[in-house]
Amino acid sequence: MGAGAGAGLLQSIRARIERAKIYPEAARRDGLEGTVDLRFRITPAGWVETVEIAHSSSHAILDESALQTVRRAAPYPVIAGWIRVSLSYRLNQ
Repeated sequence: MGAGAGAGLLQSIRARIERAKIYPEAARRDGLEGTVDLRFRITPAGWVETVEIAHSSSHAILDESALQTVRRAAPYPVIAGWIRVSLSYRLNQ
């Protein structure tokens, strides 16, 4: 696979995750914002093998929502190795 194909797959994965993102109502109500940096691996079948927080938003509710979002967005195209994504939760988006 060429570099362009890999970049296209990563862009597709990021777009899929953004579409699956849900801003937790309790976080919205409390005015919580933040960015969660995650990394995850995909199984050969396209499901999430493991997902972990690389950098917290400082709000457990947003961190947990980000973890669930990555799982909910599967199945993914298969890419070997770790994939890094950032999910931002902003009230005026």
